[in-house]
Amino acid sequence: IEVLPSPPFALGKKKGDDSARAAGSPMAEDSGAILRHISSLKDMLDKVNEEIEQNIQRTRETESEIVKHSETEKDYLVKESELMKGVSVAEFELDGLMQVEAAGTDSLKAMEGNLEFRKATLNAIRKLFYDKMERFIAESKDFQVNMLGGSNEDLLLLLKERDSLENESENLRMKINAIQSSLKEYIAEILEEVNVENSVLESDVQYRISEYMEILKDINNLKILFSSSNS
Repeated sequence: IEVLPSPPFALGKKKGDDSARAAGSPMAEDSGAILRHISSLKDMLDKVNEEIEQNIQRTRETESEIVKHSETEKDYLVKESELMKGVSVAEFELDGLMQVEAAGTDSLKAMEGNLEFRKATLNAIRKLFYDKMERFIAESKDFQVNMLGGSNEDLLLLLKERDSLENESENLRMKINAIQSSLKEYIAEILEEVNVENSVLESDVQYRISEYMEILKDINNLKILFSSSNS
């Protein structure tokens, strides 16, 4: 806005008179008021522009934060997906270990059944041996009672039967000793293998369980961090 020049009648007058008239004229007062109002409006406009710039800056910062949060959320989702895959793999491996342990338990039960069968067989052999020994002792006693009235032929038969029983007894004794020795070695080997397998399985299961718990803990921490970042 340009300030209007002084009226024509003011030309040719002294500077002091012009100043006095300008100071006291209504037009000068209106011009001053207009200028002050314009200055005030300009200040208000500057403030509005400054606030607009601040809002634009805050909007840019907010958009930048939104982008960062979006990227962080994507990272969290990727990590959570990877952790869930790890959990699935750990659960699958844990199920496999449990199945192996169950199979080992079934195998141990089968071995125990085999041992019971061998024990029963050994007891049957011992019973047969003792029965024959009892019969031999009884026949020997009968022979001693009837020895004076018996014939030489009966004596020879009894002696042969005694020799046969002694040989059979010795054979049975050797078989029993061999079975006992083999059974002890077999039992020791089975127990050692079972103990080793159980120790390995137990340590592996404990490791998988601890790894599974660590993965669940990481997932919970990520969920808590994601919830706090969203809030």
